[in-house]
Amino acid sequence: MRVFNLPAALLALLAGPLLATAVHTSNWAVLVSTSRFWFNYRHLANTLSLYRTVKRLGIPDNQIILMLPDDMACNPRNTFTGSVFNDKSRLLDLYDDKGALENLGMGGIEVDYRGNEVTVENFIRLLTDRWPSSHPHSKRLMTGPQSNILIYMTGHGGNEFLKFQDSEEISSFDLADAFAQMYEKKRYHEMLFMIDTCQANTMYNAFYSPGVLATGSSAKDQSSYSHHADQDVGVAVIDRWTYFYLEFLETYLNSTASDVRLGELFDYQTFERVHSDAGVRYDLLDGGELAARNKRVLDFFGNVQGVEIEDGVKNTQLDWKKDLEALQKLAARVEGEQEDVGAGVDPTIATTAKTDTVHQSKVTFDMAQASDSFFKKIAGAASLAVLGGAWMASSALTKQSPVK
Repeated sequence: MRVFNLPAALLALLAGPLLATAVHTSNWAVLVSTSRFWFNYRHLANTLSLYRTVKRLGIPDNQIILMLPDDMACNPRNTFTGSVFNDKSRLLDLYDDKGALENLGMGGIEVDYRGNEVTVENFIRLLTDRWPSSHPHSKRLMTGPQSNILIYMTGHGGNEFLKFQDSEEISSFDLADAFAQMYEKKRYHEMLFMIDTCQANTMYNAFYSPGVLATGSSAKDQSSYSHHADQDVGVAVIDRWTYFYLEFLETYLNSTASDVRLGELFDYQTFERVHSDAGVRYDLLDGGELAARNKRVLDFFGNVQGVEIEDGVKNTQLDWKKDLEALQKLAARVEGEQEDVGAGVDPTIATTAKTDTVHQSKVTFDMAQASDSFFKKIAGAASLAVLGGAWMASSALTKQSPVK
C-alpha cells in the first residue's frame, strides 16, 4: 500500500465540491394562528398540526417560529386538560406530541409568541427583522439569501384581509409590502405562503416580490370549511384544506429522503375534498408553474443542511492546494530515499543529490539509521503531516464558510 498517494487523493476529493456555490442551505417555518376563543379550537389545531409535520420532517425548533394567540390546552372548557387533538379518534396529542412519536424524541412544543404577543405589528416585525437590539434572537427569523421560508397562516378572513384575534386586521397589501422588504434585505431564497381562511386566495393577489409561491384554501366569495367535530371536545377540531394537506404529507412523505413534488401536493386539494376552489399562484417564482410544480416538497417542509461558499474562498483554496502539493513532494522524496537505501546507495549522497531537485528544501532527514523501523516511522510521520494539513485546510474553510 502506497500511503504517499494520499495527498493527491485528498486534493482531488476536496477540490471538486468547492467549485460549486450552494444557493439553498436552510429551511425555516413561520406558523401562525390568528384566532382566540374556544370556538376557534380548530385554528390552533391546524397550526400545531403543521408544526408537528415540519418538525417530523427535520426542521429544528430553532428554525420554527410558532405564534399561538390562545392556549386551548388549558381552557376551562377543555374536557381533556393539557391536550389538543386534530382528530376525533384522539390518538395524537398535538400539545405534548407523545404516543407514536415518543420514541423519536419530538415531544412537547416551543411557542415563540403567545397570547397578546400575536399582533399584526409583531408579525410584520418578525418578517422584516425590525426589532430593538434587546429582542431575543430565539424569537427572530434569522434567515438570509440562502433560506427557504414556509409561512402558514390560519384564522378568519375576507376579501384581501385576515383578522388577528378579532381586534385588528392584516391586508394583502401589508403582506405584499413586508415580503418586498424581505426581498430587498435578502432575507429569503424562495418562499411558500399558505393560508387557510375564507376567501384565502385574495390574500396573495397583491404580492409582487420575486421568489414567492402562494397557495390558499378558497377563492373570492367562498368559505373555508371545517372537516369534522369531536363531540366530546364540543367543537370542530380541524379545517378541510389543512386536513388534506396533512393527509398527503403523512401518507407520501415518510422520511427526509422522499422525492415527492409540489405539483402532486397541490393537485391533491381537489374541490371534492376541500369543498372550495383551492388556488396556487406560480408567476412570481423563477421558471413559473413548471419549475414550481417540479420542486421537491421537502424544499419547504423538510430540513436542508447545505454549505455556503463565500467569494473569498478561492484564494484560500489555492493556498491549501499548494500546501498539499508540497506535502506530496515531501512524501515522494522520503519514498525515493527509502528506495535508494534499499538499493545500497549511500543515503547521505542520495540526500545531497536530491536537494537541488526539491528547490533547496530546508527539511533534512538523518538517514544514518536506515532500518525498516526507521522508515516506518518516517512514513507514519509523513502520513500524520498530510492528515494534519488537510485538517487545517478544512478548519480554515469552515471558519470562512459557515453552515446556515
